[in-house]
Amino acid sequence: MKTMKKFSYILCSCLFFTLAAAQIAYAGDDGKVTSMEDKITPDGEDGIITQTINAKTNGSGEVFFPIWKDADIESVKAISGTLSTEDIKEETNGDQTYYLAMFDEKETEVSFQVVLRGKGFYEGEDADLGDTYPGNAKELSFKVKNATPLTIGSYRMKIAVPEEKQLLNIVDYSDKKPYTITSEEGYTFGGYDFGEVSPGKESKLAINVFIQKKGSSIFLWVIIVVLSAGYMYRNLDLLKKPVKK
Repeated sequence: MKTMKKFSYILCSCLFFTLAAAQIAYAGDDGKVTSMEDKITPDGEDGIITQTINAKTNGSGEVFFPIWKDADIESVKAISGTLSTEDIKEETNGDQTYYLAMFDEKETEVSFQVVLRGKGFYEGEDADLGDTYPGNAKELSFKVKNATPLTIGSYRMKIAVPEEKQLLNIVDYSDKKPYTITSEEGYTFGGYDFGEVSPGKESKLAINVFIQKKGSSIFLWVIIVVLSAGYMYRNLDLLKKPVKK
């Protein structure tokens, strides 16, 4: 009996150290994303996510990168390096599910672009602004989780404002770094650099947008003119030139 217990203890110990060693080796493996940018633009109410990914392949030519929930891959192309196949695999390791890209190059710096479509990503919801103007503001919120086993070296997200709307403000970002507002390809983008993203961490960014009502600018100028005229009328005596004697 004692011999069996001793044997079971030794077996469990060996299994524990083997798994630990494998985990350490896996955690330090290549195949990680060194930098990644997600640029989100509207197509009707759908969101087009254009990912630019820089990575280093592992000994098998693999690169692991996050899955966007409820978004489907439309195209993949290599920028540098040679994709072994344009079919991106979906892999699961415990509670982690992620995409796997395969390259001919092993342990090499590569870059590639992935385009995804998220149905209804630009539907948005009413922005929580209280009584603040404007009352027709919508919040467009996007989030992605690094469910890969490896840390992403640097991650950035940019959200395009639909052409018929205007950017009100940017929300749901860490205030440790400043957000950015840029103009590209005819769109205004609200963006944020999340920096290093560890496994299991979620990155979230949202923007509030609104529709400029027709005639609102004219109405504002009319109000300004009326108020100015009223002020001048009440202070005519200040505007009169002194009479020379």
